[in-house]
Amino acid sequence: MSNNINPLIPGFDLNALRLPQNFGEALAVKRLITRVPVRKPLKTEFFRVRPGEAWRFQTMILELKEERETFLLAPAVWEAVPELLRTAMLYTAIDRRNNVFLIPVPLPGSDGRRNPWHQSLAEVVAMAESNWVRSVANMQVGGYDMFVAEAELAEPEWPDITFPELVQIAFRERLIDSPEHPVITQLRGRS
Repeated sequence: MSNNINPLIPGFDLNALRLPQNFGEALAVKRLITRVPVRKPLKTEFFRVRPGEAWRFQTMILELKEERETFLLAPAVWEAVPELLRTAMLYTAIDRRNNVFLIPVPLPGSDGRRNPWHQSLAEVVAMAESNWVRSVANMQVGGYDMFVAEAELAEPEWPDITFPELVQIAFRERLIDSPEHPVITQLRGRS
């Protein structure tokens, strides 16, 4: 007697009820992107970066590390708390599970120099345009170690969504467009 046949229900076949691997295609289901994290890659994940200028964006951000939040700032706010703001390039990335995220890579300072952590992150991101990579912080060298996948992994399956849509989803509730925004008033000690 097969393990998939229940003797209590004649003709019951569990295998006949299993979903096939491509069940989403069979049901005409499309995955909608509703959340786009803004973060550095995790040390345990291989990721790729979408190549091309259309998939990156230079901007001004505010990172609240304690809250693990990154805010996008409109030019009207840049002078409100300049000591806390950072210029960054946002890169479109994807992990092996097809989860899209944005990587903020700090840009060089006004003197053209970049700290070693930011420089090594930029190098990892550049390599990820053509390879599956993973990055791990290395405190002894003051930068990120880069690991390239040894196997030939499949190319990423980028979602059918534009970069402006990705940014809009990522910063849906984290766009600061006024010096009177609650985050700015709190940082200035006015609330």
